[in-house]
Amino acid sequence: MRVIQIGLGFWGNGWSGVIVNSPWTELVALVDLNEQTLNTVGDSVGLPHDRRFTSLAEALSNVEADAALIVVPPEAHEAVALEALEAGLHCMIEKPFAPTLSSSNRIVEKAEQAGRYIMVTQSFRFRRGPRTVKRLIEEGAVGKIETIYGRFRKAPPFTGFRTEMEEPLIVDMAIHHFDYIRGIFGVEPDWVRARSYNPSWTWYKGNASAFVEFETNDGTMISYTGSWVSRRPHTTWDGAWEIHGTHASILWDENRVLLYPHGNIIGETVFKARTLEMSDDILEVTLDPVEEEERLGTVKEFVTAVKANKLPETHGKDNLRSLGLVLAAVESTKRGGEKIDFNQFYNTHILKGGVLQ
Repeated sequence: MRVIQIGLGFWGNGWSGVIVNSPWTELVALVDLNEQTLNTVGDSVGLPHDRRFTSLAEALSNVEADAALIVVPPEAHEAVALEALEAGLHCMIEKPFAPTLSSSNRIVEKAEQAGRYIMVTQSFRFRRGPRTVKRLIEEGAVGKIETIYGRFRKAPPFTGFRTEMEEPLIVDMAIHHFDYIRGIFGVEPDWVRARSYNPSWTWYKGNASAFVEFETNDGTMISYTGSWVSRRPHTTWDGAWEIHGTHASILWDENRVLLYPHGNIIGETVFKARTLEMSDDILEVTLDPVEEEERLGTVKEFVTAVKANKLPETHGKDNLRSLGLVLAAVESTKRGGEKIDFNQFYNTHILKGGVLQ
């Protein structure tokens, strides 16, 4: 697939190497407003100077392409995506989808009108840990999920726009974990409640730590705590998760997946495919192999889905609800931890907005 990449900042720089090295794509053009950045990244991936442009319009008039990879700041996602779709390109868009549900929905509607596909690059879904947990849940190993505990702890030395954001942890990081709740655990929350804060040692202006609760109408409860200014011990980027169901529990932590059957111990532990029995009737689950992982997995999913004329796993319309959970959590923090009716919030803001900050 011939790809034009728009946006070459910190994360965009890394993306250009992914597109160049992926067996699924050909990088046909780079676009960035900053000519110095454009040439630095262009040189690093060996792209000829006549394939480097300071506007998407200029790139479109000079190269043939099938898709756009959009890695500009979120507030510019809508304008760039609409321009790319108008030109007949499929689009991969970095998370978060766009600053509001309404602007994200306009991109989805435009893609449907144009007969093109939109995929939000929720790259964390395409790792061995989450793919293994997703398979176990879909196979019924856990039964009906009733309780989930999630924990995330990191202290990355970010500078720049993240340190200026109002809710950096919820908006820029927890989108991955909230997307796990829907895309990996298969739970669709109906209620959201959140509080955010900073410890004294923070280097963020906005709140970089949060407590978030989700609840479904049938009683599934989810507790999530996260911090980007955490003291040690830290978790992996995936976080640490306990998933408790009617049949078994899963502990997923440090790229290790353990299954704890509640009943029928003999039937579960004598032999279960892709597991090793440990002491106390605990089954260690071998992580599923993944041909292409993380961002490469995202690219593979996108290209193969488009070629098969089907929606990719993290297509735009699906991602609206993951973005909605982020926005609802932010709204709850503004209301002092008020419990938010998610479906009401979603249906209201899909039309009028609700801004990521």
